[in-house]
Amino acid sequence: MAAWVKTWLAGESQQLRWLAFEDYARQVFANNHPAWHTEPMRYAAGLADANKVLGSQVVSFDFGAVFATHGKLAAECEGVERITALLDDAALKAFCADAIGAMAHQLSAKVDVVLQLPSPSALLISLGEDAANIDFDMLDDAATALAELLRGFAELPIAGLVLAFTDNAADLGDEGEACEVLQGLAGHYDWLFALRLESAELSEGLEGLEADIRLLPTIDAAELDEQDGPTGGGLNSAFWRGSDFPSAERICRYGDVPVDVDPKEIVERVASLN
Repeated sequence: MAAWVKTWLAGESQQLRWLAFEDYARQVFANNHPAWHTEPMRYAAGLADANKVLGSQVVSFDFGAVFATHGKLAAECEGVERITALLDDAALKAFCADAIGAMAHQLSAKVDVVLQLPSPSALLISLGEDAANIDFDMLDDAATALAELLRGFAELPIAGLVLAFTDNAADLGDEGEACEVLQGLAGHYDWLFALRLESAELSEGLEGLEADIRLLPTIDAAELDEQDGPTGGGLNSAFWRGSDFPSAERICRYGDVPVDVDPKEIVERVASLN
């Protein structure tokens, strides 16, 4: 495997480029094809083609985006059954297995292939669960179900696991404790473990959930030095709309590639990072 992130974390490289580009690849390279999340080869090829332009050293399989497409499977369910309804669907399981397998075998020699999961609360809420109904037991059961999903990819050249947290009404202390099973699973498989946080403030509530790196897609590059521990960020909306990226001796450039910026401008902004 390429091991770009681990190399950077070990201090053996100074620059790391990590872009999240699921939506960008779907719109620009797949023309929003309706089969994006049902045809695994189309999906894997679209991400690979997009990254030829972007040059990210990390490529993610975004379970959250895939689950959102198939959310109707959970429409008649409540609680954790919303998640198990997705995970038990044969067609969805086949898509995930084939797409991740294709990504791992085609890309892992050149880039780090990582799996990104929404946090248990984020996933439950996205599938229609009322935040007020979410307690520790539901979070714990959800994390356990997601861990079982991940075990199916243990034999593939996967570099890491990213847990994506959003600002919602869930108790972060409870959620962090529930997610320890996912943290432990990543450690068991020697995957890097990352937290993607919608806002820097979420770090305070998740102090007990240790991670190798935290990813903050909305902060400015100048704020990276203010964060505790290894942190990626800086490639926020201001950057993509023309703001300069300050030079830094050692930095993880991280952010979401937008779909509402002209693709030609995206190419120019990416080139400015070289």
